[in-house]
Parts: sequence; C-alpha cells; structure tokens
Amino acid sequence: MPGELEHYIALCAGAKPRSEMTIAETRAAMLGARRHQAAFDAPVAVADASANGVPVRLYGAPAAGALLYFHGGRFLSGDLETHDLFCRELAGRSGCRVCAVDYRLAPEHRFPAAYEDGLAAADWLRGEADRVGVGGDSAGGALAAAIALTGFAWQMLFYPMLDATSDQTVPDGPWPNAADMRRGWEAYAAGEERNPMVSPMFVADYRRFPPTYLVTAEVDPLRAENLEFADGLRAAGVSVEHHDYPGMVHGFALMTGVFAQAREAVQAAAGGLRLALR
Repeated sequence: MPGELEHYIALCAGAKPRSEMTIAETRAAMLGARRHQAAFDAPVAVADASANGVPVRLYGAPAAGALLYFHGGRFLSGDLETHDLFCRELAGRSGCRVCAVDYRLAPEHRFPAAYEDGLAAADWLRGEADRVGVGGDSAGGALAAAIALTGFAWQMLFYPMLDATSDQTVPDGPWPNAADMRRGWEAYAAGEERNPMVSPMFVADYRRFPPTYLVTAEVDPLRAENLEFADGLRAAGVSVEHHDYPGMVHGFALMTGVFAQAREAVQAAAGGLRLALR
C-alpha cells in the first residue's frame, strides 16, 4: 500500500491545508473529492424522498432489510452527493435498501439538529422495512451510534467520531488530524462533549448498542477511541466484527479509485450488511 499512499499524497499536492479552509471551502473540497471514487456501474434504483420532513435518498428497491446511513464530514460538510457512489455500491452489492440522510450541518445548525433529523428519519424508515440497521462514517458514525441506542438490529460504523474529548495525533499529510476533528466538534456541540447523544463513548451501559460492524484505519486520529469502543462493546457482550486496514487514512472508504483496500472495505461491508439485514 505505500505506493498507493504516495500516489494519493501526490494527487493532493498543492491543495489548501484543511486548517486554513473556510466552511464553504471545506464543503467544496469534500464535494470535489468525489474524483477519488471509482464508479459503480451496476443498475441501482435511486429516489429522493422526505422522511418526516427530512430529505433522504433511497437506494435500491423496497426490501425487508434497510440501512439508515449518515454521511461523514466532521458535522460541517458532506451531503447526499458526496456519498452517492458509496451508498449506491452498498445497496447494489448487498440487496438491502440504503436510506441516506441529508441532515442539517453545523455551524448553521448546532446539536441537537442533526440528531433530531436522524431520529425523524429513523422513525420513518422503521415503517418502511422489517429489519432496520444504522450506519455512518466519521461524524455520521457518531450520529449512527447515538441513534442506534434508540433500538436497531445492527450498526455499521466507518472510523466513527465517538469521543468529543479525545485528541489523538497522526503523521502530517492530506488527511484529517486531531485539530480538524476538534473544529467539527466545536462547531457542532461545544459544551456538550460528554453527552452520549453527542459522544456515544460516554454511554453508561454498552449493552444498549446493537451488534456492530466496525471499520478502522491506521492513519486516523480516531483510531484509539475506535479500538477502545470495540473493547467496551466486547466487554459488555455485544457482538463486534472489526475490520482494521493498515496504512489507510481517515476517510479512505470514499477513495475506491485510489486504494485497493477501499474497494475491499466497501465490498466487505456490503457483504456484512447483506448477512445482517437481508
């Protein structure tokens, strides 16, 4: 993988450092990063809808099993378009329906706006499918894990933001670092860092979580808290399927056009989704 990582660094050469970007620039950069995603050519039915007033995008035909999915972006960025190919592939490979949530973003909308959007969408999807799971990546993983506590069959988390008080370091590079994560947390939920609806790591009883599919990356400021979370789930008797990808960076699953391990991770997650909910 070092060759692929070097290639990715070269692709990002000259880009403005994340720490210097405005909110608008952050959102534009994440949208532009779609160039790192490989196309998924299999046909998948796609339809936009309203889930109790929250915009959602549905991938796949109605099915008994469905996944409520929250995009990443440190609560500041990301939308239905940034994760469109990712959700198409999950639905196409799993045979399950994927419901992507276009939740409100910070700093315009602070906690509990995104959380409330997630609850509304969850209530709607429970009326549409027999077996419902919840998933997300990065900030979306935080929302997924918090909303999973309201009762879900399964959760799928890609390198989730779980602890607003953590401060882990990673080597410098064109990937998120601890300062980037702090910026997202501060914009979304300053003063609520230990609220379990913000930081699921602070839930008193881990037995409340459903069986968990967890993806982690080696070059990720969230890796330590992700591993601690997995340990806490296992200690509470919650089933954990953990996939750790050496040499990969935070957000790598959206870089299927760059990293072979990204393609492997998405295909494996679709397989896990199929087994859990179909």
